[in-house]
Amino acid sequence: MKVRAGGIEMSYELSGEGAPLVLIHGFTDNLRMWYNQAPAFSRRFKVLSYDVRGHGETETPAGGFSMDLFVADLRALLAALEIEKACLLGYSMGGRIALQLALEHPESTAGLIFANSGVRGAGAKLTEAQLAELVERRKQMAEMLETGDIEVIADGMAERSFSPGLRERNPVAFRNYKEVKLRNDPRHYPAILEALVQAMASPPDLARLRSPALIIAGERDSFMAVEEARAMKKAIGDATVVILPTGHAAAIEAPQAFNQAVLDFMSRLERMKGTHLG
Repeated sequence: MKVRAGGIEMSYELSGEGAPLVLIHGFTDNLRMWYNQAPAFSRRFKVLSYDVRGHGETETPAGGFSMDLFVADLRALLAALEIEKACLLGYSMGGRIALQLALEHPESTAGLIFANSGVRGAGAKLTEAQLAELVERRKQMAEMLETGDIEVIADGMAERSFSPGLRERNPVAFRNYKEVKLRNDPRHYPAILEALVQAMASPPDLARLRSPALIIAGERDSFMAVEEARAMKKAIGDATVVILPTGHAAAIEAPQAFNQAVLDFMSRLERMKGTHLG
């Protein structure tokens, strides 16, 4: 489905009835990544997934990208669909989009789920070794994205998103996730990556978050260390950490455990209904 919001045609899917739950995909993904989640969650909730600008079938006019723009797009989409308050579930890049919206508009955020989305707080500092590793990883990713070869990019990003050996252990899961990534136009990727790097340079104050939070981390996540999840919990206060035996794409690698963690959190919000769930 498509709707005009914020001056562009946005691609989205909406299913189920109940309290709204918004699924925000990660970098180089699109709304199709939620094939293990949307059917399960929509049995109890109104589930919205959409293609972030620069991904999937959402219109992407010429111009730059920024976290502010991504958040404005989401706000416009929610307004167009008349969703006033929702729980936001953001995977990787999507978690940063969700967080900024929650910080800027706490009245519209029932809860926040960071799905393998590490956000270093304002006071966090990297060691020299961590900084060097981060710089090298960005360089490697930038070089891959600059090729513009969607086959190479989809294969490489899928490989990095799972725990080592997943391609051999579960070839169906690997192939399905790669197929999601193959549906994107990679020409926007370098500019989106730059926008993400700029956002990371201005870390938010996690203590300002007013809604309950769930932080899902993977034991073998090469993009987000478990220690980062624990640091986020300490900074946020009202947060729960769930650690799964996965890589970065926990929703794909361990869907049942991932879904149960989300449903448990949503049940908690339901018990607090009137204060959080709209």
